[in-house]
Amino acid sequence: MTHTLKQTSWMAKAAVLFTGLAMALFLIGCQSSDPSTSSETRTVETDKGEVEIPVNPEKIVSDYYLGEFLAVDVKPVIASPYALNNPYLEGMTEGIEPMNITSAETSLEQITAAKPDLIVTITEADYDKYSKIAPTVYIQDGKRSDEETFHYIADLVGKSKEADEYIAAFNEKVESKKDEIQSIVNGRTVSILEMWPQEIYTMGSHFARGGSILYDMWDLKAPEAIQSTMVDGDETYKVISLEALPEYAGDFILYGVLDGTDPAFVTSSNMWNALPAVNEGRTLPYEQVAFMHRDPITLNKQADMFIEFFENFKEN
Repeated sequence: MTHTLKQTSWMAKAAVLFTGLAMALFLIGCQSSDPSTSSETRTVETDKGEVEIPVNPEKIVSDYYLGEFLAVDVKPVIASPYALNNPYLEGMTEGIEPMNITSAETSLEQITAAKPDLIVTITEADYDKYSKIAPTVYIQDGKRSDEETFHYIADLVGKSKEADEYIAAFNEKVESKKDEIQSIVNGRTVSILEMWPQEIYTMGSHFARGGSILYDMWDLKAPEAIQSTMVDGDETYKVISLEALPEYAGDFILYGVLDGTDPAFVTSSNMWNALPAVNEGRTLPYEQVAFMHRDPITLNKQADMFIEFFENFKEN
């Protein structure tokens, strides 16, 4: 009888242990099916062929693109200092670690230590090194329009709907002002100039600086020397001499100054001060460090700035 009771007691304990183990396994199974911790992957088409990436990437490294992620409320863990320096992203980048670009080795060490589950790069030369660390998507610069690039990046993180909404709101804002801006400009020309050490750069619609808004979305015209090659043509920018300035300067001038550059060789010159746009106050200085970007947040801020500038010349 005693033996039977002991046997029964042992069997009861085993049942409890088995039940506990089964419950633990069940809970683990439930946890692993949680999308936020899932290792589920999908295949995406990239500029380096098909790449398998996580369905829900959580630790992202980007060596160039940043505003595209922030516009859909996704924060990379590491981003390019070049992108982090964009004044238009101020207040949105807390907690993002600047990529250590002291050398290729320091960058790779930092990225490896972060254990990312997705790397997005603009640098083809780094693709093989990055892809040994984590799934890597190479996005060729200039292959897509700004809008297409934004949508492509948003899709990588499952935010296509949010990107669609952002794009729609931006396009509506810019389009709603098109007739008014065209009326204010009234057939006159608009040019973009930049002052670098002893060099003057001019650009059209293919080299950031808001040119896609001015020339593509609002159909404003540049001086012929810019229009024919850098708006209608495929040329991205041109370095011009001070003497050539009148040929490239529009009736409205947007201009930036590279950080650390003394623009006096242009702005103190007789050539600059004889320009009608300068004499009549139709110039808009911009922060070069911000305008060299073309992410959706930057484009939105540029549109606001352009609208305010041109509306100053609205006739009452």
